[in-house]
Amino acid sequence: MRLSVVIPAYNEESTVGGVVRAHVDAGRRLAGEVEVLVCDDGSTDATVRVVEGIARELPEVRLLRNERNAGIPATMKRLYAEARGEWVYFTPADGQLPVGAFECMWAARDDAALVVGRRVPRRDPPTRVLIAELYSGTLRRAFRLPVKDIDSVKLYRGSDLRSLDVRSRSSFFEAEMLIALCRRHRPVIEVVVEHRPRIAGVPKGVTLPSALLAIAEVAKFMLADFLRGRR
Repeated sequence: MRLSVVIPAYNEESTVGGVVRAHVDAGRRLAGEVEVLVCDDGSTDATVRVVEGIARELPEVRLLRNERNAGIPATMKRLYAEARGEWVYFTPADGQLPVGAFECMWAARDDAALVVGRRVPRRDPPTRVLIAELYSGTLRRAFRLPVKDIDSVKLYRGSDLRSLDVRSRSSFFEAEMLIALCRRHRPVIEVVVEHRPRIAGVPKGVTLPSALLAIAEVAKFMLADFLRGRR
C-alpha cells in the first residue's frame, strides 16, 4: 500500500464526507494506491452513517469505531496501528485543512521521515491559538524541535512511524513521536499549509483532565531527560 490517510472523527457529520472523498481522489491521483481509514470516536450524530455510505461506494474507505468516546490520543494510536501505507497522512474530519495541504506536503516529502503542515494563518478562536502557541513554543525550546506547529497535520514515512514506541496517553503523544524522530536524526521538515475557519460542528477543545494529564506527562518526560543527563 502506497498511502494511508487516517481521519479521526467525532460528531462531524457535515464535513467528514467531503474530507474523505477529497482525500480518496487525491490519493488515487498522487500515490496511485490509497486507503482512507476513518475512526469514529463514539459520535452521537450521523457521522457513522455518512462514512458507511461512502465506504459502500468507494473500496478505499474503511470505517473503524470506538463504541464510546476515547479521545484523540487513543483514536490516533488505533488509526496509526491499522495503517498499512508506505506513507501515512493524518488529517482531521472538520474540513479546516483542505486537501491542498496534503498535496503540498506530499510534494515536499522527498527523503523526509516526517512532514508537518504549519497552519498559516491559523483560523481558530484566539484563546485556542494562544494555548497552542504556548504549548508548541515550550516544547520547541525545551527539546530543540525544528517545528513550530507541533499538533498539526502530519505525513509520516510508514517505516519511521511504525518504529516508534509511544508511551504517552495524552495529547503529548504526537510531540513524543516528533522528539524521538529528531533524536534519531531523522529528517523532519515543516511546510506552510492553508487553514480554513470551521464551517460546521463544534471545536473539540482541550478539557481540564486532558490538559492536566498532558502537563504531567511533559513534566515526567523532562525529568527522565534530566536524570539521563540530556539537560
